[in-house]
Parts: sequence; structure tokens; C-alpha cells
Amino acid sequence: METSPAPGQLRGMYYETCASEGHCPYYFGRDKEGGCRYFMVFRIVEGVVDEVDLSGVTAVYVGDLPHSTYAEVVAKGSEGAVYVSDTASPEQRALLDQVVLRSLGGVLMRKVLGVHYVPITVEETENTIQVSMPAGEMTMRLTQGPDGRPVRLENVTLPFLRNVRAAHASSWNWADYDKHFEYRHRCGTWADFEMPA
Repeated sequence: METSPAPGQLRGMYYETCASEGHCPYYFGRDKEGGCRYFMVFRIVEGVVDEVDLSGVTAVYVGDLPHSTYAEVVAKGSEGAVYVSDTASPEQRALLDQVVLRSLGGVLMRKVLGVHYVPITVEETENTIQVSMPAGEMTMRLTQGPDGRPVRLENVTLPFLRNVRAAHASSWNWADYDKHFEYRHRCGTWADFEMPA
């Protein structure tokens, strides 16, 4: 039986899709000509920070990675916006204003255009998930092998991910800050995460 995370640690579910048709080369430390864009979701299942329980909070990061090399991605990060479930209490928001910038997807997003508390709807089954918010949405399903079990990835470049599975995003889109991303049939990642807040 898994124990609860240590104080200051966040644990939950991670769902991500990007502009790559095959699996994103950045997960393997490879370059990608023309860079990439992503729609990344963190659902906090467990986590107490400064005695405030953050479980139940969802954060969505939508970003642009205009770098063609993996080294640039690591050094320069992405530009984009953060959206946090508006069900967060005032006490949670006081912490989340900083947590979403230094942890979760904030470890990758170096230039944040804004942090917004908005309605976020998550509809999930055993093999599918749909995440919707005012600025965009994403629909994804797990990729299954011939035996019906998920296709798994090991030893990926994001050290906070566990139980990493390949997924397929039938569609994802985002429109905000005079930017408009829209993609169909792209790669995805479905995983557990654990990281410091």
C-alpha cells in the first residue's frame, strides 16, 4: 500500500499532449525541428503544503516551445498561460499563486503570460479523459497494445513522472493572448506524478 506523500510533496495524475504526430521527442532527450506546443494537465490527488490541503485542484498549462533542440528546451523553457480550477478556496489560492509557477508545469514554463482561476471540467473513464476550460480543451485516450494493456514508456526525461503510458489525443485546442493552437490526432502522455511543491 502506497503511503501518503511527505509534507510539501504533491502527488497526482498527469495528462499531456503536444503538436507531435509521433511521441514527443523531448521525452527522449531528442531535438524537434521547429519546436513544439503543449496542453498539460496536473490533477493533484494528494498534497499538503504549509498545512493547507491542495488535493482536488487541477492546473492546466498551455505553452509554446519555440526551440529546435532539447538543450534549448531545458535552458530556456516555454512561454504560455496557466489555468487553475476556480473551485480552489481562498486559502488554497494563496499558496497556488506561487506553487503553479515553481512546481507542476511551472518547472518548464519560464515565461508565464498569466495565471487564471477558471471553471475546469474533467470527464474521465478508465481509458479516456476530456479536459475543458473556457480557453481550450483536450480529449485523449490511452494507447493499448495487442494484449489490451497500455503501452508504457520508461526512463523518460521528466523525473517527476511514474507509470508513464502512451496516449492518443483526438483533438486539443487553445485560444488566448492572441494565440490560437488547434491540433487533431497527436501524441499524448498519461502518467502519475510526484514532486516538491
